[in-house]
Amino acid sequence: MWKFRCVASKSGLRTSLLWVGLCFVPGCQDGAVPATGGPPVELAPLTISEGDGTAEQKNTLSVDFQPPEQRRNALEAGDTAPALSISRWLKGDAFSLQAGETVYVVEFWATWCGPCLMSMPHIAELQTKYGDKVQIVGVTEEEPAVVEAFLKKMAPGGQQTWEQLLTYRLALDADGGTNAAWMQAAGQQGIPCAFIVGRQGKVEWIGHPMTIDKPLQQVVDGTWDIQRGKRESALRESVNEALTQGNFQRALNLADEMLQLDSEETGAQTIRIMALFALGRSDEANAVVAAVIEREQEDAAVLNQLAWLLATGIEKGDVDLQQALRAAERAVELDGGRDANSLDTLARVHFRLGQYEQAISRQRQAIEQAPEGQREAYESVLKEYEAKSAAVPLGQQ
Repeated sequence: MWKFRCVASKSGLRTSLLWVGLCFVPGCQDGAVPATGGPPVELAPLTISEGDGTAEQKNTLSVDFQPPEQRRNALEAGDTAPALSISRWLKGDAFSLQAGETVYVVEFWATWCGPCLMSMPHIAELQTKYGDKVQIVGVTEEEPAVVEAFLKKMAPGGQQTWEQLLTYRLALDADGGTNAAWMQAAGQQGIPCAFIVGRQGKVEWIGHPMTIDKPLQQVVDGTWDIQRGKRESALRESVNEALTQGNFQRALNLADEMLQLDSEETGAQTIRIMALFALGRSDEANAVVAAVIEREQEDAAVLNQLAWLLATGIEKGDVDLQQALRAAERAVELDGGRDANSLDTLARVHFRLGQYEQAISRQRQAIEQAPEGQREAYESVLKEYEAKSAAVPLGQQ
């Protein structure tokens, strides 16, 4: 079996920042779009079996992919944005979507969704960065009391409550109307998921909020190429199909095509890493890892998730765990040792290297930094590390 985690680790909920934006990892629900309403759920860890595809599928090398002309969903990029059906604005002033000088971001989330919570500080940073140029609203279908209680809790790092941390608006969906008009109409299967609405009142982009930076900047600047964006999205869907079929050669070729559109597309590089390991080309995969680490030296999120992938997500191939250690240590350095997920990742790398005392030490630090409600998961992993350490003679640790 060839496996990787898309959303949740044993030690807590994490968003897979390296390949978010791919169809199979939005931090959302897996499977077909539900026929009825209701809130989406988090995506369970995805297992990919090597060789699931037919012989013909496995040997497919063509990358001459053209997105289908027919519409896939009722709401797509380029369509007029639906109205917002809001029952109550919990944070910030109410607004309606209007063509004009403002760019809007409509993001769907829930208090129970770990990947949503991981992306919220980043969304807050974007709101602060763009000010009045962009208006962001997070929409949830939960009860008001649930969200109000959540806002009073401490955010990661323990320095601010969620209400103090979040700089953008929060609103409650009215009887699922917004979810139906946006998420279900767009074929989006879960959360977190964001929509960019441009100055003409059109949906410009749909995807994971952790991959929104580049398209949002270009929409604000007026340089966004919506057709290219749609092609990138279609390529990601094809990569998803290839991976779920176990067709790693086609996934590799599609990733290369994605890189022709954007040479710095980190998600495509991640696909290349996974596919190369699956194809037994470990030296090439490790070389790509080294290049990504070198290029992303100032991006803690990318380094953290790359280290996590190497430490937990690759079962076939000779993974260079020293590179995983390098990436994880740099992520913790950039975070100042205040991010529970980065510390948890570093602990896991130490554990994989057989460095149990270091793993235990880092996991304890992760527990100290973990937000309320997630510590139990981190603590369960600490017990795993302590049990393994106790079973190994001192001289062999």
